[in-house]
Amino acid sequence: MFTFTIKSFSVFAMLALFMHMVSAHPVVIGLYPRAPSPAPSDAPQHAPVSQKPLTASNSSVSSTRSHTHTMQELYNGNKRFRQNVLLEVAKPTNDTPSFMFIGCVDNRLIPSTIFNTPPGSITSHNNIGNQYSSHDHSADAAVAYAVESLHVQHIIVLGHYGCKSVENAITKAKSASRHVRDWIRSISELYRKSRRQEIVLLRESRMPRRGQDKGVTTAPPATDSGFRALVEENVKRSVKELRKHSILTQAYSRHSRAHDNLPTDVFVHGFVYNEGTGRVHDLNVSFGPPGKEIPTSHSKLSKLRRTIMLTANRTKVWDFGKGH
Repeated sequence: MFTFTIKSFSVFAMLALFMHMVSAHPVVIGLYPRAPSPAPSDAPQHAPVSQKPLTASNSSVSSTRSHTHTMQELYNGNKRFRQNVLLEVAKPTNDTPSFMFIGCVDNRLIPSTIFNTPPGSITSHNNIGNQYSSHDHSADAAVAYAVESLHVQHIIVLGHYGCKSVENAITKAKSASRHVRDWIRSISELYRKSRRQEIVLLRESRMPRRGQDKGVTTAPPATDSGFRALVEENVKRSVKELRKHSILTQAYSRHSRAHDNLPTDVFVHGFVYNEGTGRVHDLNVSFGPPGKEIPTSHSKLSKLRRTIMLTANRTKVWDFGKGH
């Protein structure tokens, strides 16, 4: 009887295990996602991996390395740089940069990464919210220096969707210090007064109403059309300030010959970077010397990658992606 029971139990256990495997099969399959179908062109995509023209071996740098948090990690990064990079290639050329970017400290990707530029092609001035104002002596001096001493050919105000400073202007974040609130006051005023439809709808949707005495206090998603519109209008405002209250104002004013004293023609542009797709959008608010044609893209900017390159004779060139 005892032997029969053990055998019966063994058979029963094997059957139970078999049934468990059969019933668990769909669950196991469900743990593995299907291969994604091609996303539509307007859907958010991961930015393509930038080329690393300076590295001797791209495989020596792990793409899964975590963020740098400690001083030792920072030092180790410099050590890897010295080991893996051809230092002679990494040295900036004697040529002055062609491009100056006015960017945001919140943007986690710097222009040289976004545009995959050679060393020395770009100079930058960053602040909270990529703002230019003649009342900001640091930004004003940086622009003057870039024009007079570095002889840049293009000044680009570079905003980015999802900007935290613009978000704070929308939410009126009380957690921000007085210094930050003072700095973004101009963005807050822009949000309060703008008549652009997307911003008006966002503003109205967040107003107090029955059941929400304080209105909506949470931040809108980065994809919100009103949020995106405010990012764009903030960039446009800085371009407008550069046109009215910078070293270029007198030089490019009507009937003025002051621009003849500038080292080179300077064009100003307003761009917005999309962190979700890696694309840069031209807001079409550029200006430059009177009577001079403003460089423009030969195809829609949302469908091409703008790159900056140096030709074999080291002449500075802005490649707008002609023929793409």
